[in-house]
Amino acid sequence: MLASLSIRNFVLIEDAVLEFEPGLNVLTGETGAGKTLLTRALGLLMGERAEDGLVGMAASDASIQAVFELTEEEVVGLPEDVKEVVGGVRPGSFIVARRLGREGRNRCFVNETAVTLTAMGSAVGGLLSFAGQHEYRRLLDPRYQLTVLDEWAGSEVVRLSADFREAYAQAREATRRLEDGKRDKDSRLREIDLLRFQVGELREAGLSLEEEARLLDEQRLLSRAEDVLKATGGAGDVLNNDGEATDAATLLNQAVGLVGGLAGVDLVLDRIHAGLVDVQYQMSELARELHAFADTVTIDPGRLEEVNERLRLYTDLGRKYGGSTQAAVSHLEQGVERLRVLEEGEEDLSRLEEIRAAQAARALELAKDLTERRRKAAPRLEEAVAGQLGGLGMPLARVQVDIRSAADWDGLRETGADSVEFLLAANPGQPARSLAKTASGGELSRVLLGIKCALAGVGGNETLVFDEVDAGIGGRTAVAVANKLRELADHSQLLVITHLAQVAALASRHFLIEKLSDPGSTVARVRAVAEDEVVSELCRMLGAGAEDAGARRHAEELLARRPA
Repeated sequence: MLASLSIRNFVLIEDAVLEFEPGLNVLTGETGAGKTLLTRALGLLMGERAEDGLVGMAASDASIQAVFELTEEEVVGLPEDVKEVVGGVRPGSFIVARRLGREGRNRCFVNETAVTLTAMGSAVGGLLSFAGQHEYRRLLDPRYQLTVLDEWAGSEVVRLSADFREAYAQAREATRRLEDGKRDKDSRLREIDLLRFQVGELREAGLSLEEEARLLDEQRLLSRAEDVLKATGGAGDVLNNDGEATDAATLLNQAVGLVGGLAGVDLVLDRIHAGLVDVQYQMSELARELHAFADTVTIDPGRLEEVNERLRLYTDLGRKYGGSTQAAVSHLEQGVERLRVLEEGEEDLSRLEEIRAAQAARALELAKDLTERRRKAAPRLEEAVAGQLGGLGMPLARVQVDIRSAADWDGLRETGADSVEFLLAANPGQPARSLAKTASGGELSRVLLGIKCALAGVGGNETLVFDEVDAGIGGRTAVAVANKLRELADHSQLLVITHLAQVAALASRHFLIEKLSDPGSTVARVRAVAEDEVVSELCRMLGAGAEDAGARRHAEELLARRPA
């Protein structure tokens, strides 16, 4: 339900906070006091575009905030994209706000998270149902009219509708995949041929990062084999040439012998001698390693050409498949997987045709069942609404539920095979025409009231906003409208903008909007009417002063009809 509405610096309203009751809430005031500002504010929260001139003079921007108290059922009914954007919604307070800048900048918030205007409107649209003069909102939406028909038809139809949506979604997905498969068959075959060639080429090449590294090492050695032999052999001979000439080993041996003859003379000399012995061993080992390495090196132009040829293959394939050997290896892995998927897709196409045919047949069967149930329910809904309208000052009016049904798959949509439109014949002899084209604001409000009364206890529990529901009526009809609103308030929260004392007298919460003017400014003030002020306000609505004894008596009689 709508728990509260805060309006600040909006046109003439400087600051107003309205706290609503679950049942019947009414707003009254003199003509021109600004009652339509309330419906305009709610309309902006429902996603309407803001025109210039809505920001008051007290500040540079205007703000409108509504707090809803949501049940678990209402949370489930919120659009999934809205719940995702705000990080999830739980039962309890649900805050929607809009700020209007004087320069035209608008900001929208849901639970203090910035959202788009469309997202905010879709969130509030499921929580408020609006009917008022020149307000073409939910009742004029064919989708909502279809929802009303399904709710009237009963829970089995609502469940059947949900089953159809699921089946239709599955069939559409299968159809999309099948059409994609057929449309892309030629390109898929070309891709398969290309991948088979590329995978074959790369597999035959047998590239690996490890082999490339080994080949590069071997190439460096083979390309300088002569220099390596000369350098390693010469260095080994300098260190130790087995006595053929004076070498480093001979000289080092002489040094070891000279210092060794002084053993025990001084600790420093002993340490030097030990170091020379270590160097003697190291030099001997290095000379051995140099000679051993030189023995492994061969000058082999043939092998060098083989290595160069193999590395050229690495370079060519790396450049062809991404710029490096790593890219070529990855391309092989990805190509193998992609080829598997494409080849399996060829096999899946015929199976997908069977699946799509079965799912489409099920969706069509559910749609046919849904159509039959809707057509059976439509006359009963028409009769029920007509009965309600009779007590709302429209005794000769009739609402007709026009159902048009498609016969094949192409005509299906998410709601089934049917498009529904509510038609209204307000007077005898007139053809029934679209509500959007024929209904005045007052008629539209009363038709919605009649529908909601017919659905009482069957449909949802959104907040209903009525404007001009009392247009052109009085006397007994006014009492009947008031009683209908009170009856509906037992099932739904109502916010009614009214000129009728008969309606205002039955309110659970009564608000008054007043226009206050002085030579320099004009403001509108909205406040809750205190219990001891209600009689005076009802007298005003009856066209009399608060001191008029007859009017006070009448007002008190109206109040006596208020449920305890």
